[in-house]
Amino acid sequence: MFGMKTVVIFLAIIGHAAANLLMPGIYTEVVEIQQGKYQLIGVPQAALNGTIVQLEFTCDPDVDLEFDTEYVLRSSPCDKEFFNTKENERRQNLVFYFNETNQNHIPDTFDYNEIVYYKSPIQTISCKGSHGRFLFPIPTGPMAVKQVTPVHVDRVKRDTGLGSFHTAQTIPRDGIYYMIIKVVGKSFPSNLNANTNVTISVQWKAPYGFLSAIDWPLLRFYKIMCVFYSALALLWVYYCIKYYRDILRIQYWIGAVIVLGMVEKAFFLSEYATMNDTGSSIDGILEIAEIVSCAKKTMSRVLVIIVCVGYGVVKPRLGQTLNQVAGVGLVYFIFCSIEGIARVSKNTVEATRQKQFAALPLVLTEMIIFYWIFTSLAATIRMLRLKRNDVKLNVYRHFANTLAFSVIASVVFMLWSMIYHIFPTCRVDWKELWVDTAFWHVLFCFILIVIMILWRPSQNNQRYAFTPLLDDSEDENDQDEIFNAFAPGYDILTARTSGSGAETRKLREAEKEQERKDEAIKEDLRWIEENIPTTLADTLIGGLDDNDEIESKQLEVSKML
Repeated sequence: MFGMKTVVIFLAIIGHAAANLLMPGIYTEVVEIQQGKYQLIGVPQAALNGTIVQLEFTCDPDVDLEFDTEYVLRSSPCDKEFFNTKENERRQNLVFYFNETNQNHIPDTFDYNEIVYYKSPIQTISCKGSHGRFLFPIPTGPMAVKQVTPVHVDRVKRDTGLGSFHTAQTIPRDGIYYMIIKVVGKSFPSNLNANTNVTISVQWKAPYGFLSAIDWPLLRFYKIMCVFYSALALLWVYYCIKYYRDILRIQYWIGAVIVLGMVEKAFFLSEYATMNDTGSSIDGILEIAEIVSCAKKTMSRVLVIIVCVGYGVVKPRLGQTLNQVAGVGLVYFIFCSIEGIARVSKNTVEATRQKQFAALPLVLTEMIIFYWIFTSLAATIRMLRLKRNDVKLNVYRHFANTLAFSVIASVVFMLWSMIYHIFPTCRVDWKELWVDTAFWHVLFCFILIVIMILWRPSQNNQRYAFTPLLDDSEDENDQDEIFNAFAPGYDILTARTSGSGAETRKLREAEKEQERKDEAIKEDLRWIEENIPTTLADTLIGGLDDNDEIESKQLEVSKML
């Protein structure tokens, strides 16, 4: 029991591991030029070989303002060196990286042998002379390879600001790059109220577009997922139309999940494609995509819950469970939306605590849902085994094996991710970070396909779903629901209990009952074999049995022996 609870908690936590945020290819920032102070603006980006970086300054063309500017561009194989740094560390690193004496040095927290480096000549910009717009000129030479050694970064107190992406240089090799732009006021207008703001714009344009090297694989991934979900939707519509007379309620839920998954992937594809083409995203699209994604996640979890409690196969109606499922789904959707919007709306390290606080209620809700799924699945399998309905039991054993495989795959993947992506200080395989996002989409698709196969529409849906289980101790409430005139399959069940062949069927059922009594002893002896776990899922779910049930089962086994 403790082991299964641990797995449930672990799955809830890893499901909300920090995802990579979409990085813009065009970034702008307004900097106020101040007398007696220089400002350093740092811009990190993951870039591939051949990426062109452009730096542009715009200011008021009617203001007599002059300032000097230059930049340093350097690479690192470790994405954590330039990303995910705190504000005070960023200020220290800006001064360290811009200092020309440190072109052969790296912070002592990292350890690698070489970088590519370039420092531009100083350019004097006049707002009037440049008509308010200045593009940094072509570089004097390519980026050079430098052999580096780790040194200690001294703490410094400087008045710095955070800036943007742009410069006139070509990236010679794949890597994580950092551009540090220095701006120093040189000549100021006599009017103290004059506008001395300068807009700095940085563009990183790769051969394929403006997406960063980390985000680029996800564009192709979402294209594939859109095609995949479209194919699933067409296939599901085909089977639903073919067997429209025998459609079950649970099959409508499956169809809704497929449609939401297709819409979710379409939104993400639109966002990534827009970012790749224009370098910036449309306001609100990413937030809408996260809300649609939360709706799909909510529907998928509700689907798995109602499958595990036996809706559509064991129970024709959910009863009071419906209110519980709806309540949990609503709570999950609210918490998921809050966490998703908080995650995509703030792209700073300082917002990490707020993001974690927003994710905490969602993680707790996930724990409740996962625990409910496993306990309900265990209870349904036990009931089917006790009532000896082998056909339905076989379906749920396949589904249990699928969930067991998903648990193992999730744990193995998360251990791999922690070893190679989370724990290392120098994360050199940053090109594979997109897998951390894509894996969970693929895993969910696998579970969805299994559900589609096990609960696919067929000509025997109604009869198969609502055939009474072979046990005399049927729940009277379930019987009332099954034979309700408004329940699907009522006409089929009524036809079996009336008509010219009713007497013949009664005699046949009486003969079968006598045969079952004759086989009672053999069935009891088979009890041991049936209750020994024969599948991986039986072994995992067996841990959910309470102590009283385990003792009772052992007592029955000892009596048989």
